[in-house]
Amino acid sequence: MKTVIDSDIFIDYLRSYPLSKRFFEELEPGKVLFSAVTEAELLSGKDCNDETSMNETLRLLNAYTKIEVTNEIAKKAGELRRVFGIQMQDAFIAATAMLNNAKLATRNVRDFQRIKGLMIQKPYG
Repeated sequence: MKTVIDSDIFIDYLRSYPLSKRFFEELEPGKVLFSAVTEAELLSGKDCNDETSMNETLRLLNAYTKIEVTNEIAKKAGELRRVFGIQMQDAFIAATAMLNNAKLATRNVRDFQRIKGLMIQKPYG
């Protein structure tokens, strides 16, 4: 099954959190996706003021498949925000997972658990 990786998991990896590193090592190649919104979130971090850190972030993302925000994803994200009252960026990430028949790997289960039909995986504590 495909997996959409949430921003928090990427952040943990970039901060060398051991459980995140192990999670990435166990992922099935070719079945790992991320939202273009996640890319924007990661690149907006102050760490990316440093060119080395920004390049490390881009190298990590380039190893996986980016899903662009399509009109279909935008409509679904709007619906999810309206119905479940979640943050807009979370709505885009959830819509990306749902419309790609993928589970969402996140530590932020609380914000996503209300969304009916969204498969959630909490990869570590």
